[in-house]
Amino acid sequence: MQATFRLLDNVDVTMRDGVILKTDIWLPATDDARPVLLQRTPYRKETPFGSQYISALEFQTALRRGYAIAVQDTRGRYQSSGEFVPFEFEGRDGADTIEWLRSQPFCNGKVAMFGASYVGATQVLALSENPTGLSAIAPQLTTARHDDTWMYRGGALELAFLLLWIIESLGLDHLQRRMATLPPGTGERALALLQRLQQEPSAAFARLPILDKALIELAPYVRDWFDPIAMRGEHASDRSAWTEHNTTPMLVVAGWNDIFLEGSLELFQKARSRWPDQGPVPDRLIIGPWSHGNPSDWQGSEWLGYAASTADLPEENLAFFDDILMDRQPTSPVVRYFRTGSNSWHSAPEWPLPKTTLVSHFLNCERHSLDTLPGPTTSTGFVSDPSYPVPSLGGATFLPGLLQGRNSGPIEQSKVEARDDVLVFTGQPLRQDLDVTGSVSALLWVSSSASTCDWTAKLCDVDLEGRSIGIVDGIVRWRADAATDDISVAVTVRLGHISRLFKKGHRLRLHVASSNFPRFDRNPQSHTPSTLAHESEFKVASQTVYSGPANPSCLLLPIVENAPLWGTKLTKSQISTL
Repeated sequence: MQATFRLLDNVDVTMRDGVILKTDIWLPATDDARPVLLQRTPYRKETPFGSQYISALEFQTALRRGYAIAVQDTRGRYQSSGEFVPFEFEGRDGADTIEWLRSQPFCNGKVAMFGASYVGATQVLALSENPTGLSAIAPQLTTARHDDTWMYRGGALELAFLLLWIIESLGLDHLQRRMATLPPGTGERALALLQRLQQEPSAAFARLPILDKALIELAPYVRDWFDPIAMRGEHASDRSAWTEHNTTPMLVVAGWNDIFLEGSLELFQKARSRWPDQGPVPDRLIIGPWSHGNPSDWQGSEWLGYAASTADLPEENLAFFDDILMDRQPTSPVVRYFRTGSNSWHSAPEWPLPKTTLVSHFLNCERHSLDTLPGPTTSTGFVSDPSYPVPSLGGATFLPGLLQGRNSGPIEQSKVEARDDVLVFTGQPLRQDLDVTGSVSALLWVSSSASTCDWTAKLCDVDLEGRSIGIVDGIVRWRADAATDDISVAVTVRLGHISRLFKKGHRLRLHVASSNFPRFDRNPQSHTPSTLAHESEFKVASQTVYSGPANPSCLLLPIVENAPLWGTKLTKSQISTL
């Protein structure tokens, strides 16, 4: 059989500072110049799982369509030279690689980029350099920014994800490359730590303080990740900044249970803002039910039906590249999204959906219920102890690891609801189906005996048998305002985006607590920064939630217009104050 491609193995691509990045190049069986599909990965270019499976591209299909493919080890990873510092060089290296590809006889001057997670981040960062010839990108399960939405959420640290990223993906190769240059004994100690953490990842989450000498020896870049000042946003920067003048089309793929969902949607909205309100839009958004590393129709404890895995992402990528690289307007819907509950796909011309209404469900602290109107003025409370945090159960995580994900997605919540440091508010059975599609948040009137603490909220779907399934959750790191003497203050917890059909007879349920560990780091509830705290610096705090006309704590749901409403519709002026 005649070969359909030829391979240029381990080609040297030289960056502007002389660093050489090793690149494998597959060429179709033609001498014609072709567009090149580029992937830049820190996960070893020879590994099919990293280079093809999670990146949603079938190489043979792409080659048969006449594309050339380039896969490159990023700076400081595997066969490429240089020092690996996450995110730091990806913009410049991406631009230099694109310039090099365009100078090769096999390239027709057009380059598109593909890949998921950090591989998606390399695309967004390359785009920030506005390189000539970058004609399209297809970032999947990734973010627009790489401080907030990647490392932090609501001011809290994405602890489990970041430590698992080191343990599973980054740590070993980076450490092996540095061994010869480290002081005597340092490399051996770091390797021993990594091996212990690989054997028992839960031990990594429990280590205190989070940021210590041993972890820095293993992964020096954590000094920036876990810097208390950066976590407070006081010197955070948008490493992926790009302007409306860059009009490179993009296909953004997101997952409702993915750790980077909020960043993916922000990325699409930022891309969409480059275009006028009227006229054709080349950008596309696909939101499936997927979690990070799990694109299947099983998410958490729910089987979402065969439709959940019918999206052919490799074909979607190639069809998008076909259109853009041949100067055609894509004919697919601008937005396609999967709605759980009904387990069905839907399309829309925009995101957020153009016809949604924000509806409030008020907390009643006396009855621990969710009501359509504010109830009597009252309060309820609990004790928050950082030494005994509320365990993470479900949600946008891949705990206990990327290829396992047994604790991600929609999971039954009875173990959490049995705790006395979790407040549970439950609504009446729904009189009709409720279509919730968009960003969910909770406006809470609260007080705390601590000067700083976390407030968490989780929306659940309680079925006809009384099973409570977690759908989406969020966190905000709160600090007392010395300028106010108010007993209670308003705190907004952004739970995140969902598309869920809450069925007739089901009930809405909201959890309110002050921890979600190990997904997020523990707040010491003292004056010590969370990443530097020892357990001796953990402080117990008394937490209070208020309800009533003067303190209208409520759950805020985006309801698709023309669907039956259940709750109180907010006016535009009310929405603007949230």
